[in-house]
Amino acid sequence: MSTELYVGGPIGWMAGEDSQVEVYDRVLETAADRPEKDSLPIVPDPASDHVDVDRRRRREDVELKHDRIRELLDRTGQDAVVLGRADSIAWFTSGGDLAQDYCSDNSSILLFINRNCRAVVADNVQSSRIFEEELAGMGFQLKERPWFDDPHRVVAELCHNKRVATDLSAEGCPQWRRALDPIRDLRRQLTPLERQRLRELGRTLTLAVEATCRNFDRGEREADVAGHLAHRLIREGVAPVDLRVASDDRLGRFRQPTFKAAPILKKATIAVTGRRHGLCASVTRTVSFGPPEDDFRANHTLAAMVDATCIFFSRPGEPIAEVFRRARRIYEKFDAPHEWTLDYQGVLIGYSPREALLTPDSPITLEPNMAVCWNPSVGSARSEDTIVVDSRGFEVVTAAQDWPQVEVAVKGYSLPRPAILER
Repeated sequence: MSTELYVGGPIGWMAGEDSQVEVYDRVLETAADRPEKDSLPIVPDPASDHVDVDRRRRREDVELKHDRIRELLDRTGQDAVVLGRADSIAWFTSGGDLAQDYCSDNSSILLFINRNCRAVVADNVQSSRIFEEELAGMGFQLKERPWFDDPHRVVAELCHNKRVATDLSAEGCPQWRRALDPIRDLRRQLTPLERQRLRELGRTLTLAVEATCRNFDRGEREADVAGHLAHRLIREGVAPVDLRVASDDRLGRFRQPTFKAAPILKKATIAVTGRRHGLCASVTRTVSFGPPEDDFRANHTLAAMVDATCIFFSRPGEPIAEVFRRARRIYEKFDAPHEWTLDYQGVLIGYSPREALLTPDSPITLEPNMAVCWNPSVGSARSEDTIVVDSRGFEVVTAAQDWPQVEVAVKGYSLPRPAILER
């Protein structure tokens, strides 16, 4: 691998025979791969009076979520809700980083929510950080317990003689009713704050992926490239919850490959799902060293056409089954009628990378402010971006930034889709 030099501030040093030269770290310092504004979530000042604009917007977002819980309680005849999954709690707390460990499904706390209050059940190890860094000024009460006590005992006392819905297993608590799907349905439509956060996340994610594609060397391993991308994301406060790098034709053999030690000799497809403030977005880009093979280019174009069709028809009131029908017609028209059966075609995305898997017979009808990720593949080619269904149509939140594009015409409307980057 050749050594690259950096003509700027010192990043690191490489000793030579007569002098030292500055080493350019292409992961730490790469032009145009970072947002103009620092996007890393800040650590709040616990001594502040909690009236700053960002804190107020987040508090309003929590109040909106509480209103949705009240509506659920009224509709189902329940008295309270207990949340214990990390994604559920990130949603209700408007982005609280409260997972038990990095990218864990389990939360480090439990939430008890009824019509009038919201209480945090936390142990004495977690409570100070939670109320200083995560939930300061958000209107939560604390029910603290020693770390060696069973958290469910505290919750059981709060739930005594009450009908309770929960996203946890209800075993051992007969008055609890597991209600994961109804609770998850509450978060399908993004709030204004969530839409803005997803827009910012999408741009950060896209910049990182595209910079990674432009700056790795031929012959590097898939795992090396995955490491470059993870580095770029983590420094921006984005957790790479799913990261896939497929070299050459591995994507054709395995439609959902993980990164391995395989060297990248001709081309690579990089797909990533990143999470920040609890919200997830996904994006895929493909890079080729030199012109790609004709078959691969044709497959990529077809995947882009299917993707553009799905995006165009992802509008309020459109049934997912109808979007699927239109996508299948494109596959059939270009002599690839069975390609859609070989890979997942799309998901609803949000506080989980897969809020719902989209299938041909899906009962879901799209509504404004739903986040959708279509990801059709043809052979070893894939096209994927994250969009939000808008009252006026759709918004692509991971739109290409510094990337070649192909224009796809759908019903007379030209919709740009990411092409293959040739290096």
